[in-house]
Amino acid sequence: MSKLMIIGAIASGISAVQQIQAGRAQAAAYRSQAKQEELKGKQSELQYRQRGVETLRGVRQNLSAVTARAAAGSMDPYSGSPLSLKNYAVKTGYDEYYLDQENAALALAIGEVNRDQNLMAAKQAKRQGMMNAIATIGTTAMTMSSIGGFGSTTTTTLPGGTLPGYTTTGALS
Repeated sequence: MSKLMIIGAIASGISAVQQIQAGRAQAAAYRSQAKQEELKGKQSELQYRQRGVETLRGVRQNLSAVTARAAAGSMDPYSGSPLSLKNYAVKTGYDEYYLDQENAALALAIGEVNRDQNLMAAKQAKRQGMMNAIATIGTTAMTMSSIGGFGSTTTTTLPGGTLPGYTTTGALS
């Protein structure tokens, strides 16, 4: 085997190792993105839950304001128009609150889905790096074999001795 073939085999091995490392690095990047997506989902969930709490505080303030104004105007704050206003404030407030709770659950679920997609991409990147390395080594082995490198067992008899790894066409005299 010539020095050039040895250098080619070494280069192929180095390339294969680099492909494996690149796959691992890409997988690590995807795992990092997965963690970020999960955290973003949790952060959005907390923001929606906080918004729901603020909505309930607003409902409480509206109820207090209606009661105070009705009482200040010499009206019964627990019947008639003041009661209707309170009921409306409670209904719309709770509708908003429950919508915020649903959005919180949805934000968390979306974060988990995005996390899972990135984790699957990480596995695929690692697998792809390994497959590329195997393909590189296989291609190099096939090339070397076809030009008389690895695995060649032919010998040629010439006047004066044999030369391993060389073939001739036709007879020599």
